[in-house]
Amino acid sequence: MVPDDENSDDPDTGRVPHEACPAADVELANLPSVGKPAGKLLRACRFAAERPLPMYGVACGSYCGFFVLLIVLAASLGDSFFPFKSEVPLYLRGHVTRIRFDALSAAKDEANFVFNLPEVQLRSSASSLGGDREDLTLEVIYLPSGGSVFEMKTIRSIWEFEQKVVSFPQYTDRCRVKYTAAEIASRESEDWDEVRRINAEPHPCEVQNTVFYACDPSAGYPCDSILSTPIGILNCESPSGQTCSVAEMSFTEAFKDAKLSKYSDTAADTSTPEGLNAYQFLRLVDSGFGSGSLVAKAVRTEFLFGVPFAGYDTIIDDADGQSALLAEWLFDELTPELASMQTNDDIDIVYHGHELLSLYLNSILMRDAMFALASMAFVFLYMAFMLHSVFLAMMGLAQIILSFAPAYFLYYGVFQQRFFGIFNVLSIFIILGIGADDIFVFLDTWAQSESKCGGSDVARRLSYTLSHAGKAMLITSLSTVFSFMSNATSSFPAIQTFGIFAALLVLVNYCAVMLYFPTVVIVYEKYFVDIPFLCGLAQKIRTLASGGYQVEPVSKSDFVEKKTGATSEDDLYSYVPQHEEPRPNRWFRESFGNFVIGANLPILLVFVAVITLLSISASQIEVDKGTVRLLPDGDNFQRFLDVKPEYFVRGGSINSIQVDLVWGLDKDNPIDRAGTAATDSDNVGKVVWDPQFDLAIAANCIISICAAAEAKSDDRKTGGKSTFPISCVLADFKAHVVSTRGSADWAAMTGVAANRTLFDDALYAWVTDPEVYSEVSQYFYIVGEGNTIKQTLFVAELKLTATNTEVEPKEGIALWEVWEAFVAEQYTRQPCLSVKEHAGMFQNSFVDSFVKDRLVSEAFFGIILSISLAFAVLAVATQNVIIALYATLTILCIVASVIGTTVIMGWKLGILESVGFVMVPGLSVDFVAHFADSYVESIEVTRIKRVQDMLAHTGMAVISGAFSTLGATTFLFFPKIIFFQKFGILIFITIAYSLLWALFFFPALLSTPLGPQGDVGNWYVFAVKLYRKHRPLRPDTPPVAPAKIVQDNSVL
Repeated sequence: MVPDDENSDDPDTGRVPHEACPAADVELANLPSVGKPAGKLLRACRFAAERPLPMYGVACGSYCGFFVLLIVLAASLGDSFFPFKSEVPLYLRGHVTRIRFDALSAAKDEANFVFNLPEVQLRSSASSLGGDREDLTLEVIYLPSGGSVFEMKTIRSIWEFEQKVVSFPQYTDRCRVKYTAAEIASRESEDWDEVRRINAEPHPCEVQNTVFYACDPSAGYPCDSILSTPIGILNCESPSGQTCSVAEMSFTEAFKDAKLSKYSDTAADTSTPEGLNAYQFLRLVDSGFGSGSLVAKAVRTEFLFGVPFAGYDTIIDDADGQSALLAEWLFDELTPELASMQTNDDIDIVYHGHELLSLYLNSILMRDAMFALASMAFVFLYMAFMLHSVFLAMMGLAQIILSFAPAYFLYYGVFQQRFFGIFNVLSIFIILGIGADDIFVFLDTWAQSESKCGGSDVARRLSYTLSHAGKAMLITSLSTVFSFMSNATSSFPAIQTFGIFAALLVLVNYCAVMLYFPTVVIVYEKYFVDIPFLCGLAQKIRTLASGGYQVEPVSKSDFVEKKTGATSEDDLYSYVPQHEEPRPNRWFRESFGNFVIGANLPILLVFVAVITLLSISASQIEVDKGTVRLLPDGDNFQRFLDVKPEYFVRGGSINSIQVDLVWGLDKDNPIDRAGTAATDSDNVGKVVWDPQFDLAIAANCIISICAAAEAKSDDRKTGGKSTFPISCVLADFKAHVVSTRGSADWAAMTGVAANRTLFDDALYAWVTDPEVYSEVSQYFYIVGEGNTIKQTLFVAELKLTATNTEVEPKEGIALWEVWEAFVAEQYTRQPCLSVKEHAGMFQNSFVDSFVKDRLVSEAFFGIILSISLAFAVLAVATQNVIIALYATLTILCIVASVIGTTVIMGWKLGILESVGFVMVPGLSVDFVAHFADSYVESIEVTRIKRVQDMLAHTGMAVISGAFSTLGATTFLFFPKIIFFQKFGILIFITIAYSLLWALFFFPALLSTPLGPQGDVGNWYVFAVKLYRKHRPLRPDTPPVAPAKIVQDNSVL
């Protein structure tokens, strides 16, 4: 026989049986002390039940008010209140590599174009709009359908395609213009009105960089031999035998083959005219061509555009506006035509250009956002079907959506966050599942309250529902909140802000389901419960599902002591319902419960085998050395990003690691972050210039370091001057000065005794030459007034033989350390030793290596922290350390299963996967936490009966919540952006595994002799007993019998 206090409120157990329901005629004022909280809850429920519409109006009005206020503030204050950004700030803001990166970027923005430019510029050779903007080009790559791209049929198709592009309407209004010598002279004479008149007239475009020719044939080419310039494979058929116009150039196979043979055998050495000719050709042909091979699998063409556009005088006049003008024209007008011309039997065409990818991503981002609406529609329809009520489904979905506003006010006001990004938006799919799960738990408990409370007293039923469902939802909500809040410890702003917002969203949703949704249920019971759903069809389904049972009150006779014929401990004492349960609950208690209990050992063996295999798979996960894939394989822009580094690696590819050698900034603290936010990538801080830096004094040191850095080295992964040359334009400036003024002038204007005036005048004249500026603008940055140079930033760029797709994070970090040592070593030798205080520098590179390394380590740390916090919450909430341990073990198995499955699917641990994995523990908690709470709250004593009661009480709610989340996330399989797809797949896999492990493994484990029963594992009972054992009793204090609660519904 079970002791009397087994089902009591005695501190030895510390809990009220989860079958208890407030009596209808209870005297609240006379309740014992242990019953006062429940009495207050019942009084509040009575107050709400008697005023359904006013209470609903207050609750709904409050949440709607927050939502309306959010919309009003967002519309009126804009980005200052709701700073949504599509970018993902996955960077280490405090790391030295990011500090240097931001400092260099900010210095370029501050320094560029400050010196005097001509009042009016010709639209000729300006190649960029300042800062780090990409060149104003459209790049097209051609891939042959078979064989070599230089087969006659293929090159004719390419020629026809390019003629269509240059003939496109408005192309001449955007292209880089070719001017006559007289027109250029008017600019040099500073006759600005004449320059404006020239700009307003139509002009021919400079020819695109192509394998057919690299210079404008309209200027006339000498028609001498195969080896001459111009480069290209078009033959000259001029009758005069001297020069060729475009019309006189043609395809001749013999000429083409001879020319290709020459290029294949010629080294691309830019120091010789013939080598420069070969270099200009070979950089447009895939890297497999050459060294005797005439086969080319790809060629590329660069269509050139120039600024200033019509209506602007210089390239700095509204630079952003001019950039947007070109980008929008390319995206809205030209690229649709390019897409229509991509279908060709001879060639496959991919293209990319000025800001096209950014515009494209923004366009599909808006389209992909529509899938969120589809998810909401699914959740609404699913809830309506499962709840047999459009009203409840509508109010439930409204509760989930309206939770965003209070969560955002907490996020913005309390946590002072000023960033709202893509990850935050994706939390809608998380809260759709969690919110629907809470609603199903609430309504499932509400439905059970009708039989548990034995009548239609709404107040008693609501009190029962809030006390039991509220606690269950609190456990799962707190576990999820702490799991997401663990992401707030991340070093990455995107993950940190996501964790904070997702945690707040879950917390607000819990408050809503406890404060708002009860008023919805009261209104439903009073006004909508008798309205047939789907013309009565749903009622027939409900009756069929429930087996047509009639609700009967629970009485004292429902609890019997079975002494006679007892054969095991499991048969000693049991709750025996005298009414018939709803069919789903009965199925979970009997059919499913008996299956899990009877087959517990085989089930455990199967799950152990599965987790062993998946854990082995998870342990073999590899770090993704490649770049982030944003788009599917067949997308034009993704194919371009894949094809270019695959075929065009001569001299370095777009995936090559680039080292920037930087002079002019404080090498120890190059940027002041004061007053900036970690999530604001537009305001990285104020540049700290190096006050000691003197370009004139440091010039020879800089040139020396450039030469040393360029030299071939296996340790530093440099390829040497002939194949991987450094971009060090200061060496070009020296060559210009020596050729125009003589070496004596260069010696006079540089070094320790430098003549600064002579140096600055020469540098200013050289840099401000438009032809020179277009070449050096991305390396030379000057702050000054008029002709006076105040600050100079100089950058040398060198691409390494190593690529981001080959180097693992640890290898990249080691390579960074090698370069740091190389830089330090340069200042121990001449000509840098004597001028090092004026020539401070740092190298900027390997940012991605540190980011990937930290992401990987934080992913696993976040998982461990999340699971540890989940264990703490479960241990406190269930008061049973064994149940908490088993639940945590189940969560750990879910996480391992998810990671192992992704490895089998071919995923690698990249940026997207690292971000996704830190969310998995937070999504894995709900179902097993619900079951854990139901187990410890069960009125049953033995483990077998508790498992059956647990499944009957919670099984249907868990199934309903799981299917709603699975259905909602299915819509994430269809967006075009890869991260959305992976995010959806990850949530789907996590929820599926959470359901399987919670529904099979967890109850099977509890039904074995390892499952606790009675007070086993209850740390609270142990602590109370320990306290009482050592607490001294006063002699005059008689022992007081503990308060009892008997199961006859007469007292609470």
